[in-house]
Amino acid sequence: MSQENVEVVQGIYAEWERGNFQAALPVLDREITFETFMPDSNEIVVLHGLGRLEDFMRDWFGQWEAYRVTGDEFRAVGTDHVFVAGRQAGTGRRSGVEVDSPGFTVWTFRAGKVVRLLAHYDRDSALDAAGLRG
Repeated sequence: MSQENVEVVQGIYAEWERGNFQAALPVLDREITFETFMPDSNEIVVLHGLGRLEDFMRDWFGQWEAYRVTGDEFRAVGTDHVFVAGRQAGTGRRSGVEVDSPGFTVWTFRAGKVVRLLAHYDRDSALDAAGLRG
């Protein structure tokens, strides 16, 4: 199942690169757990449920102009995890500041659905948070 999961995530990132940020919705479990590190506040945000994730992402996208996400490395880890190394870039809507930073995600699948999605700005932190490193 791991290669199939990699292909699903690659397809989502391909759509994200085209600006279709709703591409992941069909594979996200309604009870998904989403975790991300917010460097500006130095805190970890953990959300439970698809509705809370959608609200968070709506707020997130509202802060940006020309926001882009790309995936450069896609790797199966075990049978149910996909690790992605990529980049995110955009211009702050209010500040006008251009941002281009690395981004790392770990997708956890169960029965064809993503039940956990971790997003971090540091490769090792993403792997550690997912329990996938050493």
